[in-house]
Amino acid sequence: MADDEATSGEAPEGPPGEQPSALAVDAGEPTEGEHVEAPASEAPEPAALPAGPDPLRELRRTRLLLPVLLPLGAAVAIAVFVLNVSRIFLAAGSTGAIVLGVALIVLILGGAAAISAAPRLRTSTIVMMVSAALLVVISAGLVAAPASVETKGGPSGYVPPKGPPVATLEVDALGTLNFQSKAFTVQAGVVQINYVSKDGNHTLAFDPPGPPTFLLSVPPNGTVTNKVLLKAGTTYTIFCTIPGHRAAGMVATLTAQ
Repeated sequence: MADDEATSGEAPEGPPGEQPSALAVDAGEPTEGEHVEAPASEAPEPAALPAGPDPLRELRRTRLLLPVLLPLGAAVAIAVFVLNVSRIFLAAGSTGAIVLGVALIVLILGGAAAISAAPRLRTSTIVMMVSAALLVVISAGLVAAPASVETKGGPSGYVPPKGPPVATLEVDALGTLNFQSKAFTVQAGVVQINYVSKDGNHTLAFDPPGPPTFLLSVPPNGTVTNKVLLKAGTTYTIFCTIPGHRAAGMVATLTAQ
């Protein structure tokens, strides 16, 4: 009987309340507190990473476009601003130009102080504010353009010579702040000068020994005419009197033969 109990394969039952031994635990069922790894086939797939920026496109933007377009755009904006502000000052007269100059300085300094006092101000907001100010200046400059120059041939102090002209000379004021030539030659005597503006406001005057009160003021894309007496064998210097234009290249020689 003892042999039958030993070979039956059944574990003997223990006293009531006794825990079964480790051999009696089914290998397919985990015990309490045992860590069970999930099958490899049930592991979650990793999320796809977002595509990074195109290095070639970023290189073209930072090394080619920005270094060229930013200075060019700033130069154009400054040129437009200076041109229109000069028109406003010329149209306002001497006293008005002083008042407008002081007001412009106060606005620029006040705007810079306001922007620096608001460090969280968005760049788009600053761009909109500057663009609005530039638009106001351009509009005021266009309105003041006709009144910023005289349409007469010369000021009241200049008396043109009498008699018909023996020659006619055309001088073109180009938008590049140059005349169409650096040297002009004309017949001596009474000469009619046709001053043509291809772009912007310009003036024409003589350096000594030319007539000191001679002055032609031409509006944008306009033409003014006056006569001047030139002596034979004399080389004159003609130039634009608007500040900065002569230094930029609006100066030439005029030789009377």
